[in-house]
Amino acid sequence: MSESIKGFCLQGKEKIYPNSGVSVTSNAEVVTMDIPELQEGEILAKPLYTGICGSDNSATIAKANFDWVQRPRVIGHEFSAEVLELGPGDHGDIKVGDIFTPLAMLGCQEEDCPACSVSKWNLCPKKEIIGFHRNGGFGQRVVLESDRVVHLLEGLTPAQGALVEPLSIITNALYNKCSIKPGQDVIVTGCGIIGLMSAEVARASGARVAVTGLAHDRDIRLKKAKERGFITLIVSPENSLTSQLQNGIVDDNGIPFGTNGKVDLVIECSGVPPVLGEAIEIVRPEGDICVIATYGSEVPINATHLTRTSLNMRGSMGSCREDYMSAMKLMATGVFPAEHYTDLYEFENVTQAFEDSIKAQNMKAVVKMN
Repeated sequence: MSESIKGFCLQGKEKIYPNSGVSVTSNAEVVTMDIPELQEGEILAKPLYTGICGSDNSATIAKANFDWVQRPRVIGHEFSAEVLELGPGDHGDIKVGDIFTPLAMLGCQEEDCPACSVSKWNLCPKKEIIGFHRNGGFGQRVVLESDRVVHLLEGLTPAQGALVEPLSIITNALYNKCSIKPGQDVIVTGCGIIGLMSAEVARASGARVAVTGLAHDRDIRLKKAKERGFITLIVSPENSLTSQLQNGIVDDNGIPFGTNGKVDLVIECSGVPPVLGEAIEIVRPEGDICVIATYGSEVPINATHLTRTSLNMRGSMGSCREDYMSAMKLMATGVFPAEHYTDLYEFENVTQAFEDSIKAQNMKAVVKMN
C-alpha cells in the first residue's frame, strides 16, 4: 500500500521529570508512517477520536513501569474508529463503515491458557496491548486484528467511544472486585480520569464518595469533581488523608464522612506508593481496598495490620468485552457524563494535548484524529 499516515510516535526512552526544564514530549514526535499490508484476520480502520491514557503519559516520559514499551511506536489504545477495509480471512459480522472501539488487550487465545480459556484476555500473560505492542489510535490509520472490534452501542457518539476503554476498566474493578453497598463511604485516591470515573460509578452504586488530589489539582481536576458534587480533599505530607479523617470530614450537608477516621472502601488510582500504604490504615475492619493503579517502584505495606483487620485488598487489571458493554451502557444512559470530563483537541495540536495531559492541565484529553 502506498498510502501514508501521520501518527504521534514514541521514539526515545529518556526519563523525563515534569518541571525539570526538559520538554515532557521530547521522547515523541509526529511522524509519517507507511500502512502495512493487511494480514489474515486484520482490518484497516480510520481512528475518529483517541483519548490520552495515563499509561500513554507514563510511556511518553519513560516512567519505570512503562519503559518496556517498544519504540518507535505510535501509541493510543482508547479510541473510536471506522472500518475502511477487511483483510484476508473471516471477520464475522464486521463490515466496511462500521464504527467501533477496540479491545485494548488481545490474549494468546490458546485453549490451555487459564485466562483466555475464560475470555479474560486482559489477564493473559502473553497479551498484546494496542499502542504498546503494535501501532495504535494516535495514527490517522490503524491496522488491527478484527477480534478486537467492539461495535459502539446505538446512541453513543464517536467522541464518547474514545472513553469506553477507560470506563470499562472501572466497571471491571468496581463490579467484579468490590462489594459496594448503598450508604457506604468511599475514598478515591487520585483525581485523574480513572479516579473520577471510579467516583462516578461508585456513587451510581449508592456510595458517598470523596476524591483526593494535590494542590495543583485544585483549579482543574478537583474543581471538576466538586462540580459533580463529590467531597474533594487536598492532601500533602503536612495534611495527610489519615489526619484529615481523624480530625473529621463532613459533606456539604454537614454529615460526618467515615466513622472514627475509617471508611468502607478505598479505590487507589494515584499510583503513588505511600498512598497505597496509607490506604491500609484508613479502611475499617473487613473493609475493602481496590487497586487500579500501577507503580514505578516497590510498595511497602503493613501486612500485619492487613491481617489483623481482615481487610480485603484486590488488584484489577484492564478489562474484557463484557466490561466494555457495561461501560457503554453507563454512558448511553447518562450515568457517566462523558462530556463533563472531555477536553477536545484537533490532531494538529496532539503534541500540546500530551503536554497538557502530562502536566495535569486538562481533565481527559481526546484528540479528533480525522
